[in-house]
Amino acid sequence: MILCGVICTVLLTGMAMLRKKAIWQNIRSPCLVLLAFGVMGFLAAAAERGAKDGANLRKIPRREPGEGVLETEVYVALEDEEEAYPVLLAIEERKYRKSEEEGLLAAAIKEVNDKFCGQNSSLEQIMSNPVVCESYQEGRVLAEWSFSEKDVISPEGEINPEALKKSRQRVEAFVALNCGTSEEVYRFAFWILANPKTKKEQAILEAKEKIAAQDSTEAVVVLPDEIGGQKAAWSKPSTVQTAEILGLGILAAIAAAYAAKEQKERQMRKRKQHLLLAYPEFVSRLSLLLGAGMTISGALRNMNRMYQKRKAAGKREEAYEELEQMMFDLDNGMGEVRAFQNFSERCDLQPYRKLASLLAFGQKAGNRKLTRQLLEEADRVFAERKNMARKLGEEAGTKMLLPMMMMLMIVMAVIIIPAFLSFYG
Repeated sequence: MILCGVICTVLLTGMAMLRKKAIWQNIRSPCLVLLAFGVMGFLAAAAERGAKDGANLRKIPRREPGEGVLETEVYVALEDEEEAYPVLLAIEERKYRKSEEEGLLAAAIKEVNDKFCGQNSSLEQIMSNPVVCESYQEGRVLAEWSFSEKDVISPEGEINPEALKKSRQRVEAFVALNCGTSEEVYRFAFWILANPKTKKEQAILEAKEKIAAQDSTEAVVVLPDEIGGQKAAWSKPSTVQTAEILGLGILAAIAAAYAAKEQKERQMRKRKQHLLLAYPEFVSRLSLLLGAGMTISGALRNMNRMYQKRKAAGKREEAYEELEQMMFDLDNGMGEVRAFQNFSERCDLQPYRKLASLLAFGQKAGNRKLTRQLLEEADRVFAERKNMARKLGEEAGTKMLLPMMMMLMIVMAVIIIPAFLSFYG
């Protein structure tokens, strides 16, 4: 109490002094929280002290039966002593009077009668599991159940329909009720009715009975040829799970379709990458041939002939494959402008569309202007190719990062594991 009062006083004084300081905004919330807890602690201590000063403790209420032993600490102050001595008390729970125990046992028996049938209509027609409780009267009366036909109904009240010897069987119930020092055994009878069995259940039950009736010393069990007056054919359950196989087939088909799509897209990306990488050299070679005095058609045919020699040596290039197709179109009578457009559409890249536009422009403006523009285009795309090569190098370095990390982990394991084994060995 004193400590809480001192803390509150210090906080109030400090807050009054720092209200106009810049630091107040930073410490305001912590100070207010600490002050609130200090005030609560002071009030709680004051209330406890007032209770001690205002009343002389003379009685301690016991706990009700079933709630357990009450452990509490009290202080005793002797008349000639100034100091109060702490005393730890263990007070037993209150015991029932005999009349209370008898009343609770009678009420428990009534509760047994009210609850036992559960969803069944009466004790004469028990078809589903009855309600068997471990205690009654809100836990003040303990109960222990047993039945005369233990194979038909368990102590927990679960009925075994297969153990019923007839369609209606009488069973006696014994419930030992315990309350404090009093005990009473309540006994009553009820009838268990067998639920009507379906044709399937009857056939299974009859088959089990016939198999159980066979001599257990024999090495084999003979399955009955007849059940319920009808011939029976036996077989083992199918080990082939058709639904699971079909499900796996669907998943595999989806995975295959996805893989094919990914492969196609990967091939398209790879083709476009090859076209982009070949474009600077393609434009540069074309501009050199045009600068040497060749016509557009002659320069393209010359490039195609040189590619045929490389192709015969086993070197295939995407850009020149499209050039070969363009030469085939020209040889079959297609106009040059239309052939240039088809070439750019097959390549499906912006640089090749621009090249087709330049070639179409060169048909009208002449080779000199076209050569100058192609040289400018070659200078530009060579710079772009440098950037692309740098980007591909960075991507390759990134792809190598995972294998390098795995190699590092393997090397660390090779070094660390033997060290640990030698240390603990």
